Formats: sequence, structure tokens, C-alpha cells
Amino acid sequence: MVGTVCCRREVIDLQKRLYIMTLGCLPTHRRLGIGTFMLNHVLQLCKDEGGFEKIYLHVHTENEEAIEFYRKFGFNVTERKINYYRRLSQPDAFLLEKVLNGN
Repeated sequence: MVGTVCCRREVIDLQKRLYIMTLGCLPTHRRLGIGTFMLNHVLQLCKDEGGFEKIYLHVHTENEEAIEFYRKFGFNVTERKINYYRRLSQPDAFLLEKVLNGN
């Protein structure tokens, strides 16, 4: 296995959302389209099931590569979470969201 993605469906304030808990690829296999394939798969599942208002995830504030990756798919930084990570010396995270509007 060289990559993994794990998500959960949520209903918050009567809105159906998908939270990406983890999406990653081994460093030796990056830039080969594996992350793109996995995220496209998640987006297609949301489209096929329908009704999702948005997809969201947290990304470490210093992970510029991941932030740029998600921006290419229409995700936007909407919030900075102070001290989100407990075991990192720089514990802040950005909340990234992609609005789907139930489509």
C-alpha cells in the first residue's frame, strides 16, 4: 500500500458533510497522481451519493504542499485552529473547506 484515505460522513446543523480524516501517500510515491486519484474518488463518491453541503479537513499550517494540493481542487482556508495538534512543537492547523451545496 502506498496511499490511504479515510473519511467520515457527518450531519451538523441539518447539513450533510464529509470530513477527510486522513489522505496521504508515501513520500517515495508522491507526484505520481496517487493523491489526486484518491481525492477525485472521494469527490465522486460525494457526487454519487448526493446531498453533501461541503467537504472539510485540517492541515498543518506549515504543510504548504498539502495546502496547495487542496486549493487546486477548490478547497479554501476558512479558519486557523490554534493548538489543534497536541504533540507537535508548532501545533496550529488550518481548516480547509470545499462547498458542494448539496450536489
